[in-house]
Amino acid sequence: MHNIDNHSQLLRLDLNLLVVFDAMMQERHVSRAAARLSIGQPAMSHALGRLRRLLDDPLFVRQGNRMQATPRALALAPAVANWLQDARSLLAHDEVQTPAQMQGVLRIAMPDGLETLLYPALLARLRQEAPGLLLRAQLLEIDQQLQALDRHDVDMVLTAAPLQLQTWHDRQSLGRAGFSAVYSPQQVMLPAQPELSALAAVPQLASSYRGTASGTVDHWFGQHGLQRRIVAQAANLGTIAQTLQQTALLSIQPSLYLPLLRQHGELAAITLPDDLYIDIELVWHRRNQQHPPLRYLRELVAAGVSSLSLAT
Repeated sequence: MHNIDNHSQLLRLDLNLLVVFDAMMQERHVSRAAARLSIGQPAMSHALGRLRRLLDDPLFVRQGNRMQATPRALALAPAVANWLQDARSLLAHDEVQTPAQMQGVLRIAMPDGLETLLYPALLARLRQEAPGLLLRAQLLEIDQQLQALDRHDVDMVLTAAPLQLQTWHDRQSLGRAGFSAVYSPQQVMLPAQPELSALAAVPQLASSYRGTASGTVDHWFGQHGLQRRIVAQAANLGTIAQTLQQTALLSIQPSLYLPLLRQHGELAAITLPDDLYIDIELVWHRRNQQHPPLRYLRELVAAGVSSLSLAT
C-alpha cells in the first residue's frame, strides 16, 4: 500500500524543476540551460532558486564561466536522468505496428450464422496478413454480451441486438438486414406474394437460440394484429434448412442467411416488407479503442459484413 505522506510530499514537487536540474547538469551554464529549455534566463534563475530551497542545497556554484555541481547534485543526477527517461517512455506513443508484427489472441462473440458467413474469409485474411494473431469466436446470449465485454472475456461483440450500452462501451453500425419467409415448395403451397395473414397461418419453425431476430419478428407480426403459429424451434441453421425440406413448415430468417439455408437443398424465399429488419453492430469496450490488433480486427469484420450486401 502506498504511503499517503509520500504522495503529499510529491505534490510539493513541480516536476518541471527536474527538467531544469537536468538541463543545468548538461550545460553547467544558466543562459545555455535556459536556451535549451526555450525559456528566459530570469525564469531559469527563478526555477533554480526554487529547486535550491526545495532541496536545501546550492546544487550549482559559479566557478568562472561555469557552474560546478555540488556533491548533492552529482548524487541526484543519475536518478533524475532515469526518471526523465521513464517519463519520456510513458508519454511516447507506441510504434505503429503492421499486421504482420501483431501478436496475441483476439476474441469475438457473434451469432452462429454470421460466424459461418464471415469466418472463412476473415480467418484467411488473418493468416495471410497477421499470422501472429489467434482468433477465437464464440456464441453468447444477448444478456451475456456486455457482461462478457466488461469482464474482458471477449474483446468485441458482433450483434443484432439493441444492447443498452454504458458510457464505457462503443459501437459501430455495420448495416441493416431484412427478413425472408423460407420454405420448401414441395412441402408448402404459397402464392408468390401471399398476404401477411396467410404467412402467419402457416405452421412455423422458429429459431430457438435466444436472440433479437425471433423477438423482432413476433413484435412485427403483433403490430399488424397477427400472431405467428410457431409449432417447433431449432437453434442450428442447418437443422432448420433440412427440416424445411422434409416438413410442411415455414421459417422466417434474416435474408443474409439465405445462401447458408440453400446449401442444404432447394428452398423458396419470400422477401418481407423492409420495415422488418435487424441492425448489425460491432460493440467493444472503450479500453480497447486504441489497441492496434483490435482496431485492425474491427476493420476486417466491418469489411466482411459490408460484403454481405446489407442495407446501410
